Amino acid sequence: MGPISSARAASDTRHRIKAANSQPRRIKLVGLGLGGAAVVGAIDSAGMRAVQHVIAHQDSALEAQLAGAEMIFMVACSGDDLGLAPQVRQIARDAKVLITGILVQSGPSQAELPVLLAASDMLVVVTDPGYVSDMLEQLGA
Repeated sequence: MGPISSARAASDTRHRIKAANSQPRRIKLVGLGLGGAAVVGAIDSAGMRAVQHVIAHQDSALEAQLAGAEMIFMVACSGDDLGLAPQVRQIARDAKVLITGILVQSGPSQAELPVLLAASDMLVVVTDPGYVSDMLEQLGA
């Protein structure tokens, strides 16, 4: 069997659907601590229709803010206060939602690793805060 002509290849693809075959997931992007909040705040969500920013504070109603999430990403930086990470984790567990921790690490300190690892289904460690936005775009957000 020889190679197919470009005309035949074009006709074979005429029935393909030009839209994605799934709806975008509702993603909650949670900034923990001052650094995580800054990273989340710097992400332009105008083109990301499925991403909602949540800045975690002690007095915020996290359960209400995370309601309806299908994916949760927690973002923190080296030196951030991660006291709310277990609460975010519990909310995600109760809702049966997977949670990804993202640590933007600027130096050799690894004090945040065990906290985020315990609070996440998956932990990503990066050195560039721009990775968070790139990752969301690749996920189709």
